[in-house]
Amino acid sequence: MNEIKLKGFLRNIEYSHSINTTDYYKADLIVPRNDGKEDVLNLRFKQFANPYENNQEIELRGNVRSFSQVGEDGKNKVTIYVFTYFDIPEVDSNDSDVINEFELDGRICKVDDLRITKSGKESIHFILANNIISKERNQKLNNYIPMTAWGNCAKEIEKLHISDKIKVKGQLHSRTYKKVLPDGELEFRTAHEGVVTEFEVL
Repeated sequence: MNEIKLKGFLRNIEYSHSINTTDYYKADLIVPRNDGKEDVLNLRFKQFANPYENNQEIELRGNVRSFSQVGEDGKNKVTIYVFTYFDIPEVDSNDSDVINEFELDGRICKVDDLRITKSGKESIHFILANNIISKERNQKLNNYIPMTAWGNCAKEIEKLHISDKIKVKGQLHSRTYKKVLPDGELEFRTAHEGVVTEFEVL
């Protein structure tokens, strides 16, 4: 299982890469949160699948994927993105202004220790290994999605073990952080992670 539903504004549509004779494009999706902040999410899609334009508000469904490559510094870099055909999901009649919800299953392949913030909130970070068969190439894809959980959810996930299979629900978020480069300069980067609101052991 791997499905995400989103509502937001398309930005920065541009060519990404080609596989055989098929062109793939990428874009940012600006997704509002209930707290007034915004998430900037990576989209990937086939060129001919996109009937939309920059700055247009859209709803879509797709799946959360990861792509790993070695950077210029020799370190492995993982990019989290949403692959979509821009299928429109059914929404409630009240048509919420905020739609950001995913449902994934998979096995825990890494889990950190429980952390407590200065304000006393518990959090935990873990990696969920999710496998899907891509419709576009009928190929098995192994995705490794970073996850964060808070509060009671975090304390329950702390009890789990590597290779435990779970199903999670939540939202895909972005966050900006500072990276100190070898020459001492600061670079602002964006990371993506799933924020788990509920889970069950399978």
